[in-house]
Amino acid sequence: MLYTGPLVDVILLLLIFFLFGSNFVLKSGVEVKLPLSNSVLPAAEDAHIITLIPEDSSEFYFNDERVDLAGLESRLDAAFTRSKEVILLADKSIDYGTVMEVSQLVLRRGFEVSFATQEEGL
Repeated sequence: MLYTGPLVDVILLLLIFFLFGSNFVLKSGVEVKLPLSNSVLPAAEDAHIITLIPEDSSEFYFNDERVDLAGLESRLDAAFTRSKEVILLADKSIDYGTVMEVSQLVLRRGFEVSFATQEEGL
């Protein structure tokens, strides 16, 4: 008689590992209401994520670490070797000038910037 219990356990553990380690998840710990768009964000392998906080426009999250503008500059310089792609998650209530200030900072550091949006109809 073949007992497949351990094999099923291993397969389930691998499935859980790959689901939680997926690069397709673009969620941070901050709730962000993204603007609507017809375009879809392409898959970005190992991209850095900058989240603009709706309540406080002077601080951001860079890869789940809270930083201010000066801290963001130093983190970007250190992160350039890992990936040159940045996804910007900005709540639709955030001032356009703040979004442009952060995106210009990222572009001046040599990164490629993608703006996350929510697909219309979802």
